[in-house]
Amino acid sequence: ADKCSRFGWPLLFAFLWSCVPNATVYFHPSVENGVVTTPHCVPAESIIDFQLGEGEHRLQVRALADNGDTVHQVALFFGGNHWRSIHFFDTGFVIRDLESHVIITPSSLLAYKVDSIEPLTVEPYLAPAGRPGLSRFSVQINTAEPLPDNFELQSPPAVVDGEQIAFPPIRFERKVWAGISPFNC
Repeated sequence: ADKCSRFGWPLLFAFLWSCVPNATVYFHPSVENGVVTTPHCVPAESIIDFQLGEGEHRLQVRALADNGDTVHQVALFFGGNHWRSIHFFDTGFVIRDLESHVIITPSSLLAYKVDSIEPLTVEPYLAPAGRPGLSRFSVQINTAEPLPDNFELQSPPAVVDGEQIAFPPIRFERKVWAGISPFNC
């Protein structure tokens, strides 16, 4: 009995402590022909993958939204196997509150490149030689206030290798996921 209590209680405690009740607020995204996926640990459907363009001008896009403690943002990640340069026709990103119909202008637009983070401009970003489409490029659309519960990101057209590609609106709806999740995530 002494061995059971010496080893049993710590094992039971470790098992119970490794999973905990959890509630997570997230934004469920949607876009035409998009595939919604979940991040690691919490099965909240908060990421969407979709494709723009065709052939050598094809662009893979991943989008997510987050109301964090210090930043409220929509992030767009770009990839694909073919593009050599990418930029946006202009920097006219807007967030439209779908309930109040108010248009929110971003407080900042940042471009994350393989070697720098800087304000987004209309200048083309060139993929490093020998790595077309495989280098890191993402855009972070920040707002000063928390994102609305139900909104749409409207983006200017993307320009891939000189070819303008229409960018569809991406909708986000605030939801709550509740369940049991691993403690260490």
